[in-house]
Amino acid sequence: MLRNIDWRIVIIYMIMIFFGCMNLYSVSPEKAEKQLIWILLSFFFIFIIFLFKPIHYKHITPFLFLFTLFLLIGVFFFGKNVNGSKSWYVFGSISFQPSELAKISTSLMIAHIMSQENIENNNKALLHISIILVLPSFLILLQPDPGSSIVFSSFLLTLYREGLSISFILYFLFYILLFVVSINLSPWIVILLLFISFIFFFFLKKNISFLDLFFYIFLFISFSVFSFFSPFVFQKFFKQHHKDRINILFQNEFDRKYRDNVGYNLLYSKTAIGSGKFFGKGYQKGTVTKGKFVPEQHTDYIFCTVGEEWGFIGSVILIIFYLLFISRIYFLSERQKNIFGRIFGYSVGNILFIHLIINLGMVMGLFPTIGIVLPFFSYGGSSLWSFTVLLFIFIRIDASDQTSLI
Repeated sequence: MLRNIDWRIVIIYMIMIFFGCMNLYSVSPEKAEKQLIWILLSFFFIFIIFLFKPIHYKHITPFLFLFTLFLLIGVFFFGKNVNGSKSWYVFGSISFQPSELAKISTSLMIAHIMSQENIENNNKALLHISIILVLPSFLILLQPDPGSSIVFSSFLLTLYREGLSISFILYFLFYILLFVVSINLSPWIVILLLFISFIFFFFLKKNISFLDLFFYIFLFISFSVFSFFSPFVFQKFFKQHHKDRINILFQNEFDRKYRDNVGYNLLYSKTAIGSGKFFGKGYQKGTVTKGKFVPEQHTDYIFCTVGEEWGFIGSVILIIFYLLFISRIYFLSERQKNIFGRIFGYSVGNILFIHLIINLGMVMGLFPTIGIVLPFFSYGGSSLWSFTVLLFIFIRIDASDQTSLI
């Protein structure tokens, strides 16, 4: 089994976690020491993972998923409120975020069901998958933790690989765009634009059947209703700090309110990244980092430390490492002989990809700050362990005889 392990991906993993710990040390030596302890403990988890055969993961998947749902419900009653979200179990000095376990159990559950049912032209299987995705993401959204909930959208990419129509992903992206536009413009203006678009579409398209006409009318009504209620949902169900983070994207970052209150983190994050210029200021020589101007620099904004101290060159090299890492996971997924291994591998790669894209977008002001960490770099034991467990379950599957999964 050791001979069959893909050591290239293991080496990249080791480089990233220790380089991440180095950057964390530059921000906070105390937190870097804790992170190092969690890294060492993650090696223990890796050892445990390799004690089990892949078939065991397939058997325990339904029980693990149900246990995760139990923890996600229990956090509303026994969890601790941290930064406005009731997302953590706290036992003395140890804290645990069940949403991290949800990424693992949902990935396994999706692979478990889709290895038995083909979703292509199979509405029943698609319904089962939808329920599995909606349950944990909805419970996480209620905490409220919209960042962790958004990560579950990564499974749409896995479903697309397995035959899901691209239309579902396009509709999902359009609803997000419609929500953002509707909370910044009058919904009536948005509905008028939708109406004009549909009329223009009818004039271009020839020979529309009655069924097509019914479908397009249904789309127009659903888009219009969604647009009309989006501002209400935004005002009533989003907490103030969530609303502020979304509004930041559409305000002048240099106005007083932005600079002194709502957009403080993002403004100094962009300042840190920009001050690094091409080659960076050098390790532990970042003035913004040393001045602790970015309050969340050890978690969500850890990338701004890379930008300031290692510059454009260091940032690009890190992104290339991530892309090589994720690409290797996709490559290993594609060569799997068993459907379970392939689907689980794609889920792991897609989760890492979504985390990377959103986190980089956050620190550069392209996405709102929604609490998405940078895998293997951001401070935190729960996130480090969940990414490690996800990765090494897949490495264990890949290293084994694929026929043992049947």
